Amino acid sequence: MKEHYIGKDMVHYGSGIVIDPGVAFHAIARSARKNIRKAEKEGFDIQRRTGTAEELRQFRSIWYYPDDPNFPVELSENDILYLAYLKDELVGGMILIPVGRHLFLNNLAASDEGKKHQLQGYMLWHAVNDLKDSGYRYIDIGVSYRVNLQRFFTKWASFRYPVIFNPPENRPRIGFRPFSRLTDVAETEPDPSVMQTLCPGRPCTLLPSVEYARRVAEACSSDWIEVAAPVETEVVQVIDLTELFPLQFGALLAGPELEPETLWSEFGCYDHFKTRYILSCLSLPGWDIASVRQARLRNYCRYLEYFENEDVKIIPAEGWIDGFRFACDDADYLAGRFAEFGVQVRREGNVLVFPCHQELSTVEIEYVYAIYRGYLNLCSEWQPTGVRGTIKLTGS
Repeated sequence: MKEHYIGKDMVHYGSGIVIDPGVAFHAIARSARKNIRKAEKEGFDIQRRTGTAEELRQFRSIWYYPDDPNFPVELSENDILYLAYLKDELVGGMILIPVGRHLFLNNLAASDEGKKHQLQGYMLWHAVNDLKDSGYRYIDIGVSYRVNLQRFFTKWASFRYPVIFNPPENRPRIGFRPFSRLTDVAETEPDPSVMQTLCPGRPCTLLPSVEYARRVAEACSSDWIEVAAPVETEVVQVIDLTELFPLQFGALLAGPELEPETLWSEFGCYDHFKTRYILSCLSLPGWDIASVRQARLRNYCRYLEYFENEDVKIIPAEGWIDGFRFACDDADYLAGRFAEFGVQVRREGNVLVFPCHQELSTVEIEYVYAIYRGYLNLCSEWQPTGVRGTIKLTGS
C-alpha cells in the first residue's frame, strides 16, 4: 500500500450532539430535521444488540471497507451496538464507545438501501432518544478531513469543538512567561511613579533579574518571601517581573528602596538602561496590576468554558491566577503530549497546570483544548487504511 498524505496537524472542528432530544432537535441543521421525518416513515427497525461475533460480522459486511483493521473484533461491556433492519434485512449499524462522560461514534454505516433513506443520520437521532436517561452528556460524532464527510458531521451537530491530532511542523510556543515579542517603548518616557501602582504605600527597588533580587533580599532581611504578585504584608517581597508582565528581564524588591549607587557599590547589579526600559514598559496602558488580573481571569474563564464538561477535576483558582489546573488519571502521558505540540505544562502530582497569563490569545487557548480533544478522539490511534474515497467540494 502506497503511503499517502496525512495532515491532521492544524486545528479543525469536530461535531457533537447533546443527548437531549428537545435541545438537539432545534440545534441540528434544518435538512437533518427533514431527514428524520422522512426516515420515520420508512419503517426502520433499530435494535440495540449485545455485539456477538456474528452480529459484528454482519455489520462488517456493510462497512465501507470490510477489511478495515480498525473495525472492532469484539465489544466491551459498556460499548453500545445498534443494528437497523428493513423488512428483516440488515441495512445499517452503529457502535458507540464510552469516553468519560460522553460517547464516541466509532462506527456508523448503512447499506445502499439504507443510504437512500438517510439511515445514518436517523440512527444517530434514534440513539439520542434511546440514551436520554443514560447519564451520558453527548455523542462525539467526530471530525473528518474529507469535505463531504465533514459536511455530514456538521449537519448533525448541536455544537462544535476544536481538535488537532498531530504536532505541526512549526509549533507555537505557549509558556508560563508572558513575554513573546519585544515591546516598542521608543516614544514612551519612563515614569518612576508607576512603581507605586505595583506597591502602593511601600518603598521598592527594580533589579535586573530575580536572581539578584534574591541576593539583595537576603542581605537586607532574613525574613523575605517570593511571590507571584505584590501582596499586602510588611515582609520583604521578591517578585519576578518576567512572570508578571511580558518582559525579558527584571525583578521587583518590595520593602527596601535602594539607591543606584548602593546597588552598584554593594551588590554590583545596577543596570541603568534596563531600569529605564522596564519603567517605560510599566508606563504603557494595560501594564498595571488591575488590568493584568482582569485579563488573566478572562483567560481562566475561557479555559473553564472548554474543560468544564470534560472528565477532569478542575482545581478552582484562588487569589492570583498563575495557571489553569485540572487533575486527571493520565497526567504523565498528557504532559508529554502537550509538550510535543509546543505547550509548556507543569505537573503537581496528578494535576496539570497550564499557562494562563494575560498575553494568551483566544486561539491559543483553543489550541490547548484542541490538543486535549485529539487525545480523547479514539480514531487518533487508528491505522491508515489507504482508502481515500472521493472529494466532493460542493453540494449538500
